[in-house]
Amino acid sequence: MTLPAKLTGLSISLIAIAVISCCAIILSYAQKDALSDVTQAGLQDHEAFYRSFRGSASVSDVPEHPAVRRSFILSAFRGTPGAVEFTLRLGSDFLSNNVGFDVESAMKGAAASEADSYIALEYKIVRVNGKDYFLAHGKIDIGGETYDLSLARDISDATGGVRALALRCLAASLVVTALAATLMWLLVFRSLKPIRTLQESANLLSRGQYENRIAVEGRDELAALARDFNSMADAVEENVGALRETAARRQAFINGLSHEMKTPVTAIMLSAETLLNRRLSPEESNRALARIYNQSKWLESLSQKLMALVLVQGEIEMRPESVADLLGAVKETVSGVFEENGIELIVRCGGGDLCMDFDLMRAALANLADNARKASRSGQTVELCARGNIIEVTDHGRGIPREEIARVTEPFYMVDRSRSKKRGGAGLGLALVRQIAEAHGARLEIESVLDEGTTVRLAFPDAR
Repeated sequence: MTLPAKLTGLSISLIAIAVISCCAIILSYAQKDALSDVTQAGLQDHEAFYRSFRGSASVSDVPEHPAVRRSFILSAFRGTPGAVEFTLRLGSDFLSNNVGFDVESAMKGAAASEADSYIALEYKIVRVNGKDYFLAHGKIDIGGETYDLSLARDISDATGGVRALALRCLAASLVVTALAATLMWLLVFRSLKPIRTLQESANLLSRGQYENRIAVEGRDELAALARDFNSMADAVEENVGALRETAARRQAFINGLSHEMKTPVTAIMLSAETLLNRRLSPEESNRALARIYNQSKWLESLSQKLMALVLVQGEIEMRPESVADLLGAVKETVSGVFEENGIELIVRCGGGDLCMDFDLMRAALANLADNARKASRSGQTVELCARGNIIEVTDHGRGIPREEIARVTEPFYMVDRSRSKKRGGAGLGLALVRQIAEAHGARLEIESVLDEGTTVRLAFPDAR
């Protein structure tokens, strides 16, 4: 069963119960009032008839002869106004019975009248032969004999009015319930429209249509739910966009890596094939082996940089480290290759301690120093300087075009691919530096002027 049907059914049930309860209470009061009036009038009429009959059949006037006495009492009874509704019985002998049934036998379980009366009265309301009767019974003493005097009044009109009221109440209840059901269905249908819209939007969202949103109207709970759904859809769309972007970057990363690895692998295979299939002089063999060794070193460096680039995606453990020790370690790492190229590395340290992962930051600065070496010519200098919470590497080489600066930190992106490959570049160095900087919460800044040089700066968060 759908939610609108459940809510409508529950609402109709509650409305029907409320209407029927009200009708039952009204009918109860109406019946009580009607029966109270009938009872009061019947008891008063019984006593009034008793007094009139008693006055007509005075003890002093009752004949002594049984037959004459019977005739006398019956005449007095029938001469009393209203006698047609009464029965008179002596023992088991009915002197007069105008109602057509034994009143006394129907009086079982009758209630005793609490009103002050000349005689003890009992009364009861019964249904006989499809009619409702008010019965009242009392004993009367005439001439030393006890007679049963009973009132049997047809009250079908009064009870029929209550029944007619009950039927009208039932009809009104059905009409009210039907109208309420119709209005409730329309109200529920209209009120739950945002939920249907929400369901449709959720279905669209599940099918990948993340741009769909719900129009928010009002300030009730459903409007709040719609706003929450829109916020969720925004988050899902943003996350899916980020996942797609990440997937695209990873695919580009894999494609670039495959392309980068082709060259050293192909060179190694060709050199190995030459050594296996051709007779070479010792000098040629050494050159082939040197080529294999150099290409293997390049491949090893490429794989290590790739691994570092992947691993740095996770969280890192940082603690205060000496900046002077860090710069000394970087100098020790790159000094050999700098001397080979005739380039001087100048280190200046004006900082104390910074919170970092020592090995990762050493790898980042070694990459920056190596990039500066590749951009410089023999006889030039490269400065590795630290001041406060800033560490920077400056060269005086060929520089980077302004339009290329924003892209040099992308994996495998190189300003001059042919020259970078000749110098052992893979396009991963600055991408690695950027990710290490982000992991440290540091800002990577690049300033460069063509043919004048480049400065790459790492600005750490202020220690304060």
